[in-house]
Amino acid sequence: DNLGLKWLFGILVPLIIILLAISLFNAKNVHKIDRTQRVDWLSVVESCLGFGALLYGFSDISNMGTINFTNGFITIMGFVVLIFFCWRQLKLEKPLVNLRVFKNYTFNLTTILSAISNIALLSVELVLPLYLQRVHGLSVFQAGLMLLPGAILEGITSPIAGRLYDKFGIKKLSLIGYAIIILGTMPMMFFTPETNLLLVAGAYAFRIIGIATVMMPTFTEGLNALPINLYVHGNAAASTVR
Repeated sequence: DNLGLKWLFGILVPLIIILLAISLFNAKNVHKIDRTQRVDWLSVVESCLGFGALLYGFSDISNMGTINFTNGFITIMGFVVLIFFCWRQLKLEKPLVNLRVFKNYTFNLTTILSAISNIALLSVELVLPLYLQRVHGLSVFQAGLMLLPGAILEGITSPIAGRLYDKFGIKKLSLIGYAIIILGTMPMMFFTPETNLLLVAGAYAFRIIGIATVMMPTFTEGLNALPINLYVHGNAAASTVR
């Protein structure tokens, strides 16, 4: 409200510097470093170009509201480069990202579920502030306060969800979590300019409980389904899908 959007990012700079300084002296390697491993730079270039082109293409399509020659061509080229990237990973003895993790059914299923929960989180986090500011006329500060209960509940729920996952497993936890997401989303289908703001904040907060219940446990379940030597590759692959 007072300093503009750029300071939302600027305020993080000193915090990041402090974290870097702390990490420099306190972070420890938990695994042996493989000095024989060499980075395949062609894979790095293909990854950067492929995902960079996709990101630019989809972003431009979103901003323009239409597909034109430029953004369509860039998006297609991004897909083409990523096909070459994937083909190269399957050929290399030590790939940048081992795509063979997708041969594991449990990993594939939980990666999709985790991605869906990520979509459920980010979509509403983007749209709801716009709804609160443009439809209800709230300030940026007021819209942020409306999302605050959900953020607090997410922080509380996440460690609880981890313990419930250890105790009951992923199936029961995911069924309950996605049911909560559905119940929290249904009122949002009927939001109008006259909708009570307490209902808006309550539906968002309730929905966040479901998202926090399933997001990291499904991600963890997918990694647990892999051999330990593929954990790093599974993490990278699942994060990319999300």
